[in-house]
Amino acid sequence: MSNNRTNISSNEQFFNSRPQLLYVTYSKFENDWQSLIHLHPCSEIFYVMGGKGQFFIENESFDIKKDDMIIVNPNVYHHENSDRESPLEYIVLGVDNLSFDLVMKYNDYLYQSFDKDNDDITFYITHLLMESEDKKLGFESVCQKLLELLLLKIIRKKNTNVFAGYAQKPMKREIKMICQYIDQNYSEDITLDSLADFMKMNKYYMAHEFKKNLDISPINYLNNRRIQECKSLLKMSSLSIAEISETVGFSSQSYFSQTFKKSTGMTPQKYRQQLIIETPEPITPEPHQIIYLNPENMLD
Repeated sequence: MSNNRTNISSNEQFFNSRPQLLYVTYSKFENDWQSLIHLHPCSEIFYVMGGKGQFFIENESFDIKKDDMIIVNPNVYHHENSDRESPLEYIVLGVDNLSFDLVMKYNDYLYQSFDKDNDDITFYITHLLMESEDKKLGFESVCQKLLELLLLKIIRKKNTNVFAGYAQKPMKREIKMICQYIDQNYSEDITLDSLADFMKMNKYYMAHEFKKNLDISPINYLNNRRIQECKSLLKMSSLSIAEISETVGFSSQSYFSQTFKKSTGMTPQKYRQQLIIETPEPITPEPHQIIYLNPENMLD
């Protein structure tokens, strides 16, 4: 007879400060909404259950598909787009009091495909959703435990670490409000005066605190947000340069062109032409070639 006993007597907890599950959401793209760029003061775990699309984080983007996971640290701008033929279906977990020690640029996010060896990851994700929807007795505790098990699985698979609280310096509430206001109203006539009036703050103090927290002035932040939208319109729409300038809120086409060139190194027209050059033309298949066999050759 063989016997193997492991004593588990330590009270030490893996998480020195307990991560808190804030929400569980399920979404499926049905051509009736468009994801807008946004940020959260908490970490988000984004898991694709089906379909495909694109994920955008800060100034980067990449394709996503079923069984892909994206972990976004706090205060990082992101959004997703769905493929219309294969709609995105995904679950998002909001986790407070936790940041991941990531190796990606600026410690912003982690992208990982779990198309293999994903049974345990899928189990915890789907059961979190089931518990949150069924709301049976003690579901909050069950969800919290499932979250901690999921986090441990991710840490093991990716050999990464987590921090209690925030690895990044959290933005002040007022700065977040200014960013959100600009993100939602960038096409309007926004000035330092109008921002200060909205925030009920002295405009010089507001501008100083904004620059101190984000290393960019509010107006430059606004211009960057507009330029980001311009790039999308130059690529995806047939609007003229003047129409795009007006659509995103620039006061004049000349100021738009000047700002765009300063940001990208080329004029809007040149940027659009470059996109056309870089877009490959569709490949026309060769016509089928019919070969007639000589009956005499078949006898050889």
